[in-house]
Amino acid sequence: MSMQKMRSKDFIVLNLGYAKTTHHWGNRDISSPFLRIYYAKQGRARLHLPTGDLDIEPGSMYLLPSYAPHAYDCDPGFEFYYLFVFFPQGEAADLFERYDFPTTVKGNHATQLLFENYCMLYPQLNLPYVTAEDFDSHPSYHEYANAYLRMSEYEQLQLHGLVEILLSYFVKHAMPRLIVKDERIARLLDYIADRIAEPITISQLADKACLTKAHLVRAFRRDLGITPLQYVIRRKIRHAQTLLLGTTRTVSEIGQSVGFPDTSYFIRMFKKHIGYTPQEYRQQLIG
Repeated sequence: MSMQKMRSKDFIVLNLGYAKTTHHWGNRDISSPFLRIYYAKQGRARLHLPTGDLDIEPGSMYLLPSYAPHAYDCDPGFEFYYLFVFFPQGEAADLFERYDFPTTVKGNHATQLLFENYCMLYPQLNLPYVTAEDFDSHPSYHEYANAYLRMSEYEQLQLHGLVEILLSYFVKHAMPRLIVKDERIARLLDYIADRIAEPITISQLADKACLTKAHLVRAFRRDLGITPLQYVIRRKIRHAQTLLLGTTRTVSEIGQSVGFPDTSYFIRMFKKHIGYTPQEYRQQLIG
């Protein structure tokens, strides 16, 4: 299975900037609906991941995909650049479901110069900060997404070029996460991503794959560990999370946008998977 290409329309650059800690920074239980890339310039910091802890090395870059749980501790004087990218479209976000990316790769002087140059070009994307809590929890991400949408086409192209260059360091070492043995199931994953806004039934999927419903369920369980409808609902809820951050649509409109015409059912499914209602989740994100 070839790696999907990311296209410019598939993501929004939320924030880009430079920060230097003046005292100890520490934050816990971070899980953001956007991808984070950091470049460590100098100083000492430690990244805490479910798989273990990493000492941050100056000159290296670090990638944290959307919804990746993590925490960190930074000593005073730690300097770093950051880039936050939001993926509102299913196709590009699916890249991070299908592949495992390295958390860290070596940067170089050109990487630092790239960050420095873009920070000068787009100072408005820099986050206001005093403490780690300000940096991670301020209620402006919705405004930053809207500000991006108002940018000119050449500005968007410049920012997308930065994202693609930096991600290329990590894409080079990415490994398949989902080993889909059945090509028919692999095609269905693309089919689902392209129709995330539509109601999708198991009969529809079985017909598309030219399989019986029972065979389809067995093949999905074998390759992905869940049923087809569980996968569909998970993808729809994930897309709803991004819409709650990146748009001002009502909960009902977002439910419709991800193929849940019944708003009550959408709210129940969202709370079942996320632990919060859509409105509670949005309030946590944007204040």
